[in-house]
Parts: sequence; structure tokens; C-alpha cells
Amino acid sequence: MVFDRAVIEMDKRADRLYSWLKTEKLAREKASWVKKRVKLINNGYQGTSQEYRDTVIAYWKKYGLKPKRYWFANYCNGLDAYDPRYLPDTVYYRMILPYFNDISMRKAYTDKCMYRFLLHGVEMPDTIVKNIAGYYYNGDKNEIISFEDAKRICEKEDHLIFKPSINSGRGKRIEFYDRGRNDVGALFSSFRKDFVVQRIVSQHPDLARINQTSLNTIRVVTFRFKNDVHVLSTILRMGSSGSRIDNISAGGISCVIRPDGRLAEKAVTRKAVWTDKHPSGIAFKDIVVPNMHDVVESAKQLHLQLPYFDLIGWDFAVRDDGAPVFIEYNVMPEPNQVSCGPTFGNLTDEVLDEVFLKNSKRRSPLTVPLMKQFERIFGI
Repeated sequence: MVFDRAVIEMDKRADRLYSWLKTEKLAREKASWVKKRVKLINNGYQGTSQEYRDTVIAYWKKYGLKPKRYWFANYCNGLDAYDPRYLPDTVYYRMILPYFNDISMRKAYTDKCMYRFLLHGVEMPDTIVKNIAGYYYNGDKNEIISFEDAKRICEKEDHLIFKPSINSGRGKRIEFYDRGRNDVGALFSSFRKDFVVQRIVSQHPDLARINQTSLNTIRVVTFRFKNDVHVLSTILRMGSSGSRIDNISAGGISCVIRPDGRLAEKAVTRKAVWTDKHPSGIAFKDIVVPNMHDVVESAKQLHLQLPYFDLIGWDFAVRDDGAPVFIEYNVMPEPNQVSCGPTFGNLTDEVLDEVFLKNSKRRSPLTVPLMKQFERIFGI
């Protein structure tokens, strides 16, 4: 009995350690990126010290935190005053995200090979072959096939996309197969195991005209809170001219999508440059994302099928016939504050009260005192 309890406790500690390592990595990366970005934008918003104390410090005092000023210099850039509702990314990743999402369940639920089993009622790209733990499967069928059969199936296609099924994101390790240009067997060997091979989605002409070489996708961030699913932000991610992927970390461009589907007047690049036109010459204000209502409703309905995560970032394409096509989801979504404003908008006070003041059994890996120690030690 004592041994069993010890094993259970060790499992819990291992889960907490895994969650902490994943979120801490993102917190440090974002802190480093924001410091660099503040320099790129000429130190951002520079309100007076008195304004910062009266607005930001006073707001966060009841939560026991004293955010560093560079976060608000970055996120309030272009505003006329400080908005204290912006979240320092260290607070978001260290305390808020792990409060609402069970990060220890992340690997099992974000395996792209399992999407068909987890999610229902939505269109997905055609999966031709998938590899799970070294075994090849015939598309989404529960049928193991040989390396040679998998190779033959893929070689019948003209164009395919290869993606890692776990530990993926930000467009990393994505490869394209074009008949006559590269070899399927070599791609299989480079991925080794745990990957999916899919047909490339034929996107709607209204989105293809922005950049035809990339699948331009819609990121919808949803938040399950108090028995409702809220939409926190919607953005269109576009590849730069000639690029085959749309991730902003890979040189793409990100633009806010308004509720009616029309894009905002300006989009932002990874280098913090705001622009009113895509490199192709198309003005963002002239673009309307087709069928945006159905995309948003699909994301909200899908969220109900994933019980362990209250914060999810969904990626959708719009097919040439107008149908929303689910691409993937991320249970550690970015806050999107540069382009979309404070992450939780008008829900911010309720969310922070829930995380920091409510006597709940849900706990983040870090307490407020530990958070303060981290800030003192690491300067972020």
C-alpha cells in the first residue's frame, strides 16, 4: 500500500515536471523575443513611471505580482495609454496556461495520427499514409502495411505533404513531395517514424490569390470558461511570396480577422514590421475570408470534444468549395497579443481572479512566490 502511494505520488511529480519544462521553455523564449522586439520598435510605448505605477502596478497588486515594464512597452506600443490587461508571457505560460490545460495529456492528444479518432463532424485533409511507432498504416484505416506498399501508395500521387505527428509545430520538419523532384523512400527514411502523409488541400481562390505557394490558414483561439466556449482571437496566417508554409516563425505574415471575415488594414511580420499589403501586392483590407462563420463554429464545436484543455489554438483552411478543413490544433497556443490585444479581453478580470484568488484544487506548477523568485533569478 505504501509503495503504491509512493508510485502514484512520483507519477504526479513527473507530470508536474513535464508541464513545468514545456511551459518554462516557452516562457523564456517569449521573454527573449519580446526584449528584442522592444528594441526593434524603438522601445515601444513609453508612458511615465507614475502612469505605470498607477495603472499597471496597481492592477496586478491584488494578484501578488509586479510585472516588468518591457512587457507593456511592447504590447501597448501604438496605444495612447497603458492597458494593464495585457499578460506578461511569463505569467501566461508559467501560471495561466497550466491552470487551464493539463499539459501532461498533451502528447497523447496532439498526435496527428489520432485526429480521426478524437475529433468528429469536421472535414480533414486526405491522409494517404501514416506511421505510428514505426508501423505504416493505409491512410486512416486500421490496416498495417509494409514500407513498400506505403511507398507505392504515395508514388501514385503528384504532390503530398509530410508532417511529424508528434513534437511538431511552427512549420518545423514539414516536407513536400513532388513527383519527379524527390524520392518517397528518402522522405520515409528521413522521418523514420511518427509522421503523416497527406494530400495538399486545394484552398479557396480568395485565399489562394494572396499567396498561391502556401496553404494560408486561419488560427482560431478558443477558451472554455464557465460552461461556454469563447473565441479569444482569429487571425489569418499567410506565407510570404514563394514560401510553401504560412507560419510567422518561418517568415510568414499574420493579420487579424474581423467578425465579418474581413481582414484588418495592417498585418505584422516576425520582425515586427506592420504592412498594409502582402508582398504579392494585395491590400489586406480588400480580403474577406470565405465562410468565416462556419470556421469559428467548427472550432467551438470541436473544443467540446477535448476535455483536458480549456485553451486551444485551431488551424483551419478553407477548401476551394468553401468548406472549412481542420488542419491541426495546439494546446499551448500563443496569446496573440501583438495583433489581437489582451488575450482574454473583457474576460481578463474574471480569468485572473479564477487563477490567482479562487480557492481551487486546480494548480499551476508555479505559485506566486516561486514566480517572483524566477523573475529575480532569471530577470524575466
